[in-house]
Amino acid sequence: MSRALDRAGSWVGWAFFADLASALGLTFGYMFSRSVTMQYPDKEKWLPYARYRGHHFLKRDAEGEIKCVACELCARICPCDCIEVVPYEDEKGNRRPAIFEIDTARCLFCGLCEDACPADAIALGQQYEFSSFSSQDLVIGRDDLLLKPGKAATGGGVVAARLHTEETGLVEANEPRGYNWWRNIRRT
Repeated sequence: MSRALDRAGSWVGWAFFADLASALGLTFGYMFSRSVTMQYPDKEKWLPYARYRGHHFLKRDAEGEIKCVACELCARICPCDCIEVVPYEDEKGNRRPAIFEIDTARCLFCGLCEDACPADAIALGQQYEFSSFSSQDLVIGRDDLLLKPGKAATGGGVVAARLHTEETGLVEANEPRGYNWWRNIRRT
């Protein structure tokens, strides 16, 4: 009985050793291969996919009016309580938001506000480059949300970009489509 267990134990040990050897081979293969480094923001910029959840933006209807009806469902469903909506009625009797603020410093970018909106007025767009040294700058108001870019039509690639450090610190990309950066990763 003990000889059979010894033979089975040695077989299992060799199997684990073979797995360890293949894992170390993979590790050393990547260690000595060419590294894949994205030169962001100096030379390259990532174009987000259409399903990417970036900065919030508010939509307008066909007449150019804000679609939001100030129902406050987005503020109620928000798990981090970062949306503030104060409604008012305009001269036509339509309910609109007097104040619509989103604190992006507290936001999880989960998309629940986008799902809860019955008027399809709020969405998460493609902008991902927003940072500040002050948390007051990360509270975005209604007028700024109306000016934000919408969803990306295409994306998922990397395009040539240039960083403007002297003026605004923004990254400018001038190509509509990018290259597939996954091709640079070594395959086994």
